[in-house]
Amino acid sequence: MNQGSPLANALKKSNIKEIAPIIILVSMLLVLNTLNKDFMSLRTLFNMMQQVSAVGIVAIGAMIVIISGGIDFTAGYGLAMIGMAAGTVFAADILGGNIFVVTLTCLFAGAAVGTLNGFLVAKLNIVPFIATLAVMSLLQGMSMLIGGGNMVMIREPSILWLGQGKLFQNIPVSFVLYVLLCFTAYLILHKTKMGVYIYALGGNEDSVRYVGINVVKYKILLYVIAGTYTGIAALLTISKLGLAAPSIYGSTLLDAIAAAVIGGTSLSGGRGKVMGTFVGTIIIVLITTALTYLNIRPEMQDVFKGTVILLALCFDVFISKISKE
Repeated sequence: MNQGSPLANALKKSNIKEIAPIIILVSMLLVLNTLNKDFMSLRTLFNMMQQVSAVGIVAIGAMIVIISGGIDFTAGYGLAMIGMAAGTVFAADILGGNIFVVTLTCLFAGAAVGTLNGFLVAKLNIVPFIATLAVMSLLQGMSMLIGGGNMVMIREPSILWLGQGKLFQNIPVSFVLYVLLCFTAYLILHKTKMGVYIYALGGNEDSVRYVGINVVKYKILLYVIAGTYTGIAALLTISKLGLAAPSIYGSTLLDAIAAAVIGGTSLSGGRGKVMGTFVGTIIIVLITTALTYLNIRPEMQDVFKGTVILLALCFDVFISKISKE
């Protein structure tokens, strides 16, 4: 009986996919701290905590979809469209345009986007890549149409508090919300039957269907969760910036997928951890912060992050092949 190579056995025992992100993070922190002792100050730490929140929330949603064997490209323009919708509701003073109305708008719009993605993928059996790419184009146009593509300023203190507020004078409110949403995702994935089904869908969807599980229902639900997470990220983004605009998405989609992949989520599905994605998000933000600190142009930052994603993908393929030996 073939017991596998010593390398494969060592990899299986060490769970290198799970510890690799932590090793990378610690190594980066040590290098950056060596280069500049002031880089890892408390001020920098609290600033990073605020930066990591919106991207991290989108990354958690993306991770859930990827674990199921799918992909969601709508996060970037979805965030912009949802932000514009919320900004327009605020500017028009609909139902008072207060924090509750704006929050409900973001949640509803996010869930609606997720429902559309889920319907196309689960009910119409359209390949996730194609379905979410089409919806991404739709959302891009909608983000320009809503409000005529004009910037909407937000000056309501209660709304701004979500993105700019601090607890105990230092801890960003947005980061606390991010941690709570990470915990919620953990409970969904590891303490509910839906979480079992999500991992099973990524491992072997046909087997899940054969045992009588409603695949369509759970696929739609997981896309709704991802969309809702994007809605919350949009809320935190407009409250942090104090405005809603069609261009607020930035590199959210790229950063979110990168964070999930670097954190050990397999693009082939069936594998991924909330903690890994949490660490992956910190790594991405740390890279961006370090490159900005070193005065690297934004275009080169995208090139660098793209290279990091490619390396993470190659690492994933390498580990998968060796583990099967």
